[in-house]
Parts: sequence; structure tokens; C-alpha cells
Amino acid sequence: MITKGSYEDKFQPVKDAFEELHSSGRETGSSFAVYQDGNAIIDLWGGYSDKEKNTIWEQDTLANVWSTTKGVAATCVALMVEKKLLDYDEKVTHYWPEFGLNGKEDITVGMLLSHQAGICGTEDAEIEDYYNQKNMADRLSKMTPIWEPGSASGYHSMTYGWLAGELVLRVSGKSLGTILKEEISSKRDIDFHIGLDKSEHHRCAEMIPMPRKKRDPNEIIEITDAQKATALGPNTLKHQNTAAWKEAELPAANGQGSAQGLAKFYSLVVPQDKNLQILNDETISKMTKTQIENRDLVLSVVTRWAAGFIMNKHKVIYGPVSESFGHSGWGGSCAFADPVNNVGVSYVMNQMEDNVAGDMRSVQLINKFYECLKED
Repeated sequence: MITKGSYEDKFQPVKDAFEELHSSGRETGSSFAVYQDGNAIIDLWGGYSDKEKNTIWEQDTLANVWSTTKGVAATCVALMVEKKLLDYDEKVTHYWPEFGLNGKEDITVGMLLSHQAGICGTEDAEIEDYYNQKNMADRLSKMTPIWEPGSASGYHSMTYGWLAGELVLRVSGKSLGTILKEEISSKRDIDFHIGLDKSEHHRCAEMIPMPRKKRDPNEIIEITDAQKATALGPNTLKHQNTAAWKEAELPAANGQGSAQGLAKFYSLVVPQDKNLQILNDETISKMTKTQIENRDLVLSVVTRWAAGFIMNKHKVIYGPVSESFGHSGWGGSCAFADPVNNVGVSYVMNQMEDNVAGDMRSVQLINKFYECLKED
């Protein structure tokens, strides 16, 4: 496997770690990038974009990053806050009156974005329903919370996207994917998409699902009501490589991008040069304010949630800086902003692994980056 890209000499150990992941058989294709002020410090890619290893992974190869999409979506919501169209402390019903049914009347925007609304499942929805924002928003507005809103978080793995998307649509008249494209990506040449035009599908990597785990038939697994609800709905893994999935706007799960695009994105959220900022400092402070910290009812790990972002509470998945914030995706991808070192960091791949609390491939690369940074 030939690693392509560029990096400053001091980050040679990061390239070595990247190549070791490939030579050990843990990768099919992947990219890893660190950007500052929109420019690459580390920009690596290699391997193959398909399961049969016939097509080389290129710099502009896109992959479905699953929930890593949520951090980008949360930034779009924050842009609405900066424009005074939304307020994290305001009730959702102020913008979306139909939402105020069955115990959801007092849910605030901040609670909604931090997985406290108690509507983390999609009941009897089919995959075609997922592609229809209005359909899913109507369904969610009628639902009854599984727990008392505001009393706990329970990761809204899919429903987060339609909830955030509806808020953006209500106050801007545009879809979240359109806001991303028009207000952020196109203006800064950021290669990340929520709703990918068919003309770009040829750049997409084939996502390779993780092997199914063999379970002891005698093992008794107790799950929470929130976990049961999250498990409802279609098997999205079966659809992630389809054209319909790529073209739809699912702000919780179907962002198409590379590590380069995501690292550039986050580097412009926390740049050294304030003239490059996507958002002002006040907005960043608001959107990264802790909304709740508890043992999440779905993830079953202690999590610190901001307004749509995972905060780096344990200083494990996003390096040693506690102020870092971002999101990780099912299968292994991640992207985050480090406001102390003013960098954006991302890892994207197509060989999915079964992980919940962080992927060790990305952790290995991120830790190696910070080791090199510390030695400088």
C-alpha cells in the first residue's frame, strides 16, 4: 500500500502509524488529516475505495461518515443561532408549534440537540420514510417521550437529524444540507456534503459493514427502553451504498466527505486567524456549553453533551485537550476541533468496525499527532 499526501517532517510517526494500520490488515481505504486555518499540516490517504480492492482511494474520495455528520449539522444550527434565528434556551415550540404534544411542550432547543428529548426511536418507519424530512418531522412531533425530557440523555442516533433539520428549515426556509452548502462549504471550498448530487457519486467509497458478532445464545442482555427504541426501524447498513441514501439529506447519518474536508471544516471553526472563522467566539461558547453530563441511556457510557457536540470529557477519543469538541461516527470515522491548538482533525475510512466509545484506529493516529506536537 502506497501512502499519498503531505505532512511536515516532525509528523513522520503519524505517517508510519497510518501505514501500519494498512499493513496490518485493519484498513481497506482511509484518510487522516490535520488542518490549521484551512491549510493542511497532515494530509494522508491510501488503500482502496472498494471491498474487492480494485479502485485506489484518492484524495477526493468521499465516504459515508455516519454520525460524524452530526457535528457539522450542529454547526449549521449554531449558524442559525448566530443569525438570531434560533436560541438554545428557547422552547422548540416557539419555532415548531406542532412539536408541543404529549409531554414535549417544555423541551428547549438546547435539550433537543443534546439528546434529552426522549424521542430516540422511529417506530414503524421504512427506509423511504427516512428520505422524507416532512414525514419524519410529523412523526416525531406526535411522539411521546420515553423518559422525562431534560432528566437524562439518550443518544438520538437517527432522529437527531430530522429534529435539527426541522429547526433549520422552520427558521431559514431552507434544508440543513442547503444551508451547509450555501452558507459554509461553497464559500470556503470544503468538500463535505449532506445530500450528495448524483454527479459526485463516482467519488464515493464502498462502505464495508463490520462482521456480525457471534453471540452466546444463552447470554441474557438487558437493554433499556431507550436502547430498544433506538433499535427500531430499517437496517440502514443495507442502504448506505445506494444512490437514494447518498442523495437524501440525513443530518444525523449520511454526510459524505473525506478527512481533508472535515479537518478543514473544523480548522475554520477554531482558526488562529479570526478573519477565517465560520462562527464568532460568542456562538462557539454557546454551542459548546455543557447541556448535560450523565451516563447516556443509549450509549451506556458517561457522556458530556453540548448543543450537538461530544465534548472531550475523558480526553481519550479526541486527544489530550479537554476543550476539544466534535463527533464520531458508526464504524470508526471522527472529526473534531481543538480550540487550544487551533486545529481541525479527522479520520475517515470505509472498513467499518463495531465501536461505540471510540475507534482505536483513529485514537492511535490522533495520539501520535499529539505526541509529535508536544515534542516540537
